[in-house]
Amino acid sequence: MLHKTRGAVAGLTLVLALAGCSGGSGGEGGGGKDGGGGLADAPFNPSQVAQAIPSKLAAPKGWLAQEPRVLDGSTAREQCETQGQWSCAGLTAQATTRHSDENTNGDKEVNVQFTLLAYDSVDNAKAAMKAAVAENHKDEKTKPKRLTIDTAADETDAFAEEDQGETYQTAELRVGSVVAVMFGRNLPKDHELPSFVKMQVDRITTSATGKNPDA
Repeated sequence: MLHKTRGAVAGLTLVLALAGCSGGSGGEGGGGKDGGGGLADAPFNPSQVAQAIPSKLAAPKGWLAQEPRVLDGSTAREQCETQGQWSCAGLTAQATTRHSDENTNGDKEVNVQFTLLAYDSVDNAKAAMKAAVAENHKDEKTKPKRLTIDTAADETDAFAEEDQGETYQTAELRVGSVVAVMFGRNLPKDHELPSFVKMQVDRITTSATGKNPDA
């Protein structure tokens, strides 16, 4: 699963895992609202997606950040179908970016990659999460270590894996009609994946109100 997933990440990115994910308590499941009447249940427009994806300003101090790439409408769906990794039914927009630290862990690559997938309904977002979970886990060779992340997301799952001396952390979440996936590689202890997950959830919920998270 690791090699297949990281290769796909080089293009657009990020997927979704489940394994006991329903609720806002991260890796161990928990008591979330599972998307009904939530703040982000209404479909996001492209501007909201552009605001919700982590910006350059959101990167940790000293880290490099890519300019987020946002696709909407038929362009987003065409990219989704070409990539063949996510559920494209009801997809209205998607965005990707990456933050990297070139000063930590010596020769090891250190980065976190983000993908947002916005759907036209909560039901399509739920279906997309399940499909992505299946895609992300189908090639697993060993059982990953579950991570517990306390978030306000409707569904969240996170896990860590070791492969040939590299540490990978993956988190997947759904907030209303939006699905987010994050891949972390060799992240330092002061910037492990839970901090990026919480930031991403905050950006989604803030964007749902029409406000700019960077304001």
